[in-house]
Formats: sequence, structure tokens, C-alpha cells
Amino acid sequence: MASTSIATLVSDEDLVRRCCMGEPDAFSELYGRYRRRVLSTASRIIRNPEDAQDATQEIFLKMYRSISKWDPQRSQLSTWLYRMAANHAIDCWRVRHRRVKSEMAGDAGRTVTNQLQDVDPQHAPQQVLENKELAGSVRRCIDALPQLQRRLFVLRHFHGLSLAGIAAAEHRSLGTVKGLLFRATRSVRRRLASSGRQQQDAQASTARRHPHFSEMT
Repeated sequence: MASTSIATLVSDEDLVRRCCMGEPDAFSELYGRYRRRVLSTASRIIRNPEDAQDATQEIFLKMYRSISKWDPQRSQLSTWLYRMAANHAIDCWRVRHRRVKSEMAGDAGRTVTNQLQDVDPQHAPQQVLENKELAGSVRRCIDALPQLQRRLFVLRHFHGLSLAGIAAAEHRSLGTVKGLLFRATRSVRRRLASSGRQQQDAQASTARRHPHFSEMT
């Protein structure tokens, strides 16, 4: 009991200093101190127990290799480590997500092929153009978001992370993440609606100036 109470009194900064001096017991103490919380962070993002365990080991290996770069004047060790854990877990999740999508690619590819076969060849180019224009509008609306809202929006809607996973990755409360995502989604919708109205006005103006254009579309 005495040795445990003494160990808990040792600061993170002292343990890091000793670790940089080559004392293996110092890193073992850091590992024991933070393993459970790092595993929890990885589990909430990756959502697969075995992958989360593997990611946790990789995170502590990263920590060991880069621990000399930690600056106690800029952040606490826990903040620095959890940010590293969240970033690595997101990378692992993306790899796993791509692997699952790749396994489904065969069926998905056949479905898309069948759908394309039902498209009228005369209208296919127009549909492709409309899809490209919509994608460009969405991208511009997302780029216009504040940096934090943009990052959360992309993690949620493009990478499919859960709200809990995003909260863990960003070290923010679930309520804060929900609020920021709500504002980001509302902003994107409003900008898209405004962009659509502007496009319709431009098309109407073009049709008035060039009546033959409307006959071609």
C-alpha cells in the first residue's frame, strides 16, 4: 500500500523526465496510470473490442517514441496523450471502415451497374452534371463553416463517427458536440437553399436573354 501511495504522488512530468533518461519503470507507471482511459477512448471511437485493444498498444508505442516532444508548458500529459489516442483511433476506424466497404464493393458495384443500365442515355450527361454541381455546392457550404464545426460535420457525415466517438476525439461533452453539429447542419442547409435560389435566378435570367437555351434544356 505504501509503495502505491508513493507512486501516485509522482507527477507526470517527473515520470516523463525519468522515462527520457531511460528508466523503464517510469514508462510502466505511465502505462498503468493511463491505460484504462486510453482504451476507453479507443473503444468509443473504433467500436470493436479487439481493434481497440490493438490500437491501445499502438498508441502507447507512439507515446514512448515521441514522449520527449511533450511540452508541459503547452498542455497536460493527459491532454496530449488523449489527443494522440483519439487521432490514432480515428485512423484505425477509417482503415477498418474502408476494409468493410471494400468487402461490400462487389455487391455495391453490381448494384450501381444495374442502375446505370436503366438510365436514359440522353439524360445521363445532364444527371452527372447536376450531381457534380450539387457536390460542388455542398463542398463550398462545408468549407464556409467555422473550423471546429467543419471538422465535426465531416467526422459525423463523411466518416460516420458516432456522437460519442466525436466527443471522445475532440475532448468535448456530448451536449457540446450535438449543439455544434446542429448549428453546422443548419448553416449548410441554409447555404444550400440560398445557392439553389441563386442558381434558379441565374437560369431564369439566361433563359430570358437566350430563349433558345431553354428549348435545349
